[in-house]
Amino acid sequence: MSAPKNRLPSATRASRATRSRSPRWERKAGERPSALLEAALDAFAHHGFHATRLETIAEAAGVSKGTVYTYFQNKEDLLRKAIEHRQEANKAGFEAQLLNFRGSAEDKLRLFLEHLWAKTLTEDWGRLHRLMHGEIADEAPELYRVWIRNGLLRGWKLVAGILAEGQASGEFRAEADAEALSRFLLSGLTNQAFLQVHMGIGKLDAFPLERIYAAGVDTLLAGIRSPRAERAKERLPASRPSRSAVRRRIA
Repeated sequence: MSAPKNRLPSATRASRATRSRSPRWERKAGERPSALLEAALDAFAHHGFHATRLETIAEAAGVSKGTVYTYFQNKEDLLRKAIEHRQEANKAGFEAQLLNFRGSAEDKLRLFLEHLWAKTLTEDWGRLHRLMHGEIADEAPELYRVWIRNGLLRGWKLVAGILAEGQASGEFRAEADAEALSRFLLSGLTNQAFLQVHMGIGKLDAFPLERIYAAGVDTLLAGIRSPRAERAKERLPASRPSRSAVRRRIA
């Protein structure tokens, strides 16, 4: 008996089935680890760690599921390296620019805080922090501690260093506790962003975000500014340089 005319040969069927299981497009080998790390962090932040399937990450990265195991041991290893990748990118990006900043310590601090505040208001930042402070803190505490050490604690140290620069130059009061102030300032700003924007408090209390930021930063700086710096500031025609003017001082 002859085969039905609409039935494909087995080799052809197998070839088409293989193609249907392949990603829509393929990454070059050198791009695959980075693409997987970015796709993984995005998927985990959107859907949660346990709810995210490796097949979903692989498809978003343009590779097969088997390729994931070529570079990573398991899903937790993928999350760990995705977080490290993101934090290293932050160090190589904006933090590296701060090293080349030419200007006062106050302007440098304002530049850093403006960058941080804008970042904390984004959906990506909110999703990642809900994931880390929730599911990961409970179920992978060691990974959570690594994330905190390389993120929040590093931010505290960076701001304390800028405050110390201002104390050394005479801009800020020598008696100010730079380490304590850095914790108070960053925790206040990031928690306000997290609560107001990402936990929905802003829908219950529609308070202007720009007022929160301005009041917190301006009040703290007014409190730690040295008398000499305060007198110099009073002689200036404007209370502070524009954001664009500050950024132009980055070499």
